[in-house]
Amino acid sequence: MKSAGYVVLFTIAGCSQGVCRSIGSTPGTAPSPVHSAAEPVMAAQPDSGEQESLGEQIAPLRKGGRHLIAEPPDDAEDAAYVAWVAAAGLAAQNQQPPPTPPPGFALRAVPGRDLWVLSEEAKDKGRRRGAAAVVLRTGAAAPLIVEAPHTFFDRGTLPIALAVFEAQRARALVVNTSHRYGGRPKPGNAVGEDEGAEEGGDEGAGGEAADGETTGGGGPGAGGRGHGGSGGARGESHAARARLAASLAFADVAHAERSFFLSAHRALLQRFPGIPTLQLHGFQDSSAPDAAAIASAVGPGADLERLLAPLRAVVSDGKVLAYPADIDKLGGATNVQARWSRQMGAPFYHVELSRTLRDKLIEDTEFRRRFAAAFAGIAVGKGQ
Repeated sequence: MKSAGYVVLFTIAGCSQGVCRSIGSTPGTAPSPVHSAAEPVMAAQPDSGEQESLGEQIAPLRKGGRHLIAEPPDDAEDAAYVAWVAAAGLAAQNQQPPPTPPPGFALRAVPGRDLWVLSEEAKDKGRRRGAAAVVLRTGAAAPLIVEAPHTFFDRGTLPIALAVFEAQRARALVVNTSHRYGGRPKPGNAVGEDEGAEEGGDEGAGGEAADGETTGGGGPGAGGRGHGGSGGARGESHAARARLAASLAFADVAHAERSFFLSAHRALLQRFPGIPTLQLHGFQDSSAPDAAAIASAVGPGADLERLLAPLRAVVSDGKVLAYPADIDKLGGATNVQARWSRQMGAPFYHVELSRTLRDKLIEDTEFRRRFAAAFAGIAVGKGQ
């Protein structure tokens, strides 16, 4: 069900066109105090309802994303988007009015929550590029970015990411809004070991395109279909496959050298130097039969031991393995966000979860709560 609050333009707070100009106070009341960066962050209450509220805001942004191939920004778009996300991060931290978004993007406050959602405009019609959804916590927050780049492909990673974001009172959450393979089966030469079972129903968004259709970059079967065996048809088919291959180079936002997802990651590291990132993935049980979870860490200040012991205490009926000490695969070795975190002097934690473990986390709310609490050790230090 669509949230009525999603389309509220916050006119009472002095906002227009979906962009909040002044957030954090109600007319006739004093503005909320600005939290110090060093102020301790209180743990979220397990029944606060934040996950449900935020899920309702994200769902429209993911509508149709199962069959959408991400389109990367050009140089000018990238610069404007990075500047906007970084400025929004500063405004969120200091509880100031948010900056004006670049064309095609919007910032909306989550009603009743200290949360902002940054995204491309959610329109029923018109061009969509599969730009990521970025959530910022305003005021005091833990220095942590939570990322879920394959939510249409790695079943359960979205609700798990929402749980971690809430439990840790994390500063930011970044979620993909397009499929890593444009809704197609995993190509034989694809990077990664993800499971291939998509998140069903587009989070209830409905309105999916028919199988075989795509938006952007040309689709499989586009050109040449229904033209018999003519040379022209073969040429068109070859061209269509070439277009699809080119577009898929940007589809997997965890490996694409350019994407709005990566731009958001860079912007957050720029605004919050040294902030840790936790990125969640999934794998088939058959890819690593002896593992329930596989964790790795790179970058200055990364300490995998802060994560392994708490996870092993929670996942007591399965093995939590460390890459590369315990296992030589599924370590995120080619992850572009990991590379940028390392280059920008920040720790990056990559966690792969088996299908069995994810299914249990989806079904068992209490287990998911304890699992989300296990990441407290990596969100340490000065609040941001």
